[in-house]
Amino acid sequence: MERCIREIRKNWEEFGRKDPLWSILPIPEKKDNRWNINDLYQTGREEIDSVINYINNLNLEIRFYRALDFGCGVGRLTQALCVYFEECIGVDISFSMLNIASKYNNHRGKCTYILNCAPHLYLFKDAVFDFIYSNIVFQHLPPDLSLCYIKEFLRIVRKEGIIIFQITTDIVGWKNRVRRYINYFIPQSVRHIYKKLRYKTWGIKDMYYINEKFLNDFIKANGGKIIDCIEDFSSMPRYKGKRYCITK
Repeated sequence: MERCIREIRKNWEEFGRKDPLWSILPIPEKKDNRWNINDLYQTGREEIDSVINYINNLNLEIRFYRALDFGCGVGRLTQALCVYFEECIGVDISFSMLNIASKYNNHRGKCTYILNCAPHLYLFKDAVFDFIYSNIVFQHLPPDLSLCYIKEFLRIVRKEGIIIFQITTDIVGWKNRVRRYINYFIPQSVRHIYKKLRYKTWGIKDMYYINEKFLNDFIKANGGKIIDCIEDFSSMPRYKGKRYCITK
């Protein structure tokens, strides 16, 4: 697990140095540092406004005190959460991304960014967050690591607090499945070179998925309650995704 995290961190540090904003939200026409930071943050405000509206439509009571943005990157969503919550914490694995997030932190005093390179969230005590949000993050983490963090979400969220996260649950097309099996047998050293070339040429990052039934059972086995689960199209078209709303 530690070796896996080292590789993930190395990749995202590189993304953060070369084209950080596009790495966070890879819209084709914004590649090669064409994102404007204010425009990127505007997408975050629109997304969080939509999420809060979604929560209200579910008739859920939410305490707007402490929120966590997991996989915060440059703070696109963390800054938007600060409009609603009294205290917001953004956690990410990339120091270069967090440097940008800190530079554009417009809510100093209520917004904190933290580097976390562990397969857990032991830096937080039990039941300390009212809201936990993560979008287009787990799709880039191996399933075992994603499950570790989801289990941690259920530990650090308060009773009846709300957790919302997006995750990929399947891949579409036989070519993608065959490619995935072939990659499994490629030596690690060769795979690393291929990944670097693939990102440099096409901007493609690692993508993973978790079987939906397995994930549902895992959430319930760890004390979670699934409030809602809807189709999500945040991933690339060839990946099926879900957005979960859970509590404990």
